Amino acid sequence: MEETITPQPSDPKFLVSKWVIIAGVIALVMGVGIAAYFLFGRSMLKTQNAKTAVTPSMKTYTNAKHNYSIRYPTSWLVREYPDSKDGAAFNPLDKPGYPDKSDAISLSVGQKIGNYVDEDFIDYAKIAASVEIQNYGELASLKRITTSAGTVGYTTTWMVQAMAGTGSGSSESLPITYFEVPNDKTVLVRVTLGREEDLATYEKMLSTVKFNVLKNVTPTPTVDEEAVLENVIKKYIALKHNSNEDVLTVTVSKINGNYAQGGVTDGGGGGMWFAAKEDSVWKLVWDGNGVIECSVFTLYPDFPTSMITECWDETIQDTVQR
Repeated sequence: MEETITPQPSDPKFLVSKWVIIAGVIALVMGVGIAAYFLFGRSMLKTQNAKTAVTPSMKTYTNAKHNYSIRYPTSWLVREYPDSKDGAAFNPLDKPGYPDKSDAISLSVGQKIGNYVDEDFIDYAKIAASVEIQNYGELASLKRITTSAGTVGYTTTWMVQAMAGTGSGSSESLPITYFEVPNDKTVLVRVTLGREEDLATYEKMLSTVKFNVLKNVTPTPTVDEEAVLENVIKKYIALKHNSNEDVLTVTVSKINGNYAQGGVTDGGGGGMWFAAKEDSVWKLVWDGNGVIECSVFTLYPDFPTSMITECWDETIQDTVQR
C-alpha cells in the first residue's frame, strides 16, 4: 500500500529574508554609484569648466615692423593700421569699432616725446599720457606688470579734464599700458583700453605681449652719426649759400634722437645749424646767426625745446618762448 506524502511549504521567514538581502545589495550598489557620480562626476565637470574659462582659445597678432606679438580672443576681429603698420585695433565680432565708435583695445607704437626722449622707461611712463594726449593731466595710478614671456610693462591711468562744452571737473581714464621696444629704448608700444566692459580681456591680452628678439643675426654695423652729420650738413650749407664746401668746418654739439645741432665756420665767420632726420636721412632745418624764425617749426613741431628755447615771431615782430 502506497503512502501519500503531502509536500510541506517552505519556511516563509527564509523567503522574506533572502529577498530583503537581495534588495538591500541592489540598493547599496545603486547608492554607491549615485554617490560616486555626485562626488567625482561633478568634480570632474567643474575642473573641465574651470580649465575652459581660464584658457580660452586665442589667436596671435604679430607686428612684423617692430617684431612684437600679442594674443587675442578667436571671436574678435583684428584690424592692422594700413598706413603706419605700427599696430592694430581689436574688437568683438558683434561690436566693431572705428569709424562708428572707439575700438575696444588698440595697439600703437611711437617715440617718446621731445625733451623726454632720454628718460628712463619708468620715469617716462609716469608722465607719458600727460605730454602725449590733450586734456590728460596727473598720473592716477601706476602698476608694474610682467608678461608670461618676461616682458616688463607699466599700466597707468590718468586724470582727464572734461572737454570744453561737455561739463566740468576731471575723471579717471581707462588704462594705458606701455612696453619698451628692446632694440630701441626711445620707442614704446602702447596698449590702450577703449571700453571698460572689455577690461578682463584687456588684462588677459596684456599677459601675452612678447617681443621676438632675433638671435644669431649678424650685428648691424655701428653708424658714426657725427661723421654722417658733418658731411651732410657741409653739403647742404655749401649748396644753399653757393660756397665751397672744402673751406667749411662743421661741428656737431648735440644729437637728441632724430634732431641735432652744431656750428659751422668758413674761415671768415661762423654760425649755427639745426638738423632733423626724416626717413633715416638727415636734413638741414636752419642755419645762420640770431634767432630762428617760428615758422620753421610748422614743419618740425617736435623739435626739442632743449635745443631751441625761443623763436622769432614774424607776426608780432618779437621773440617768444616755444
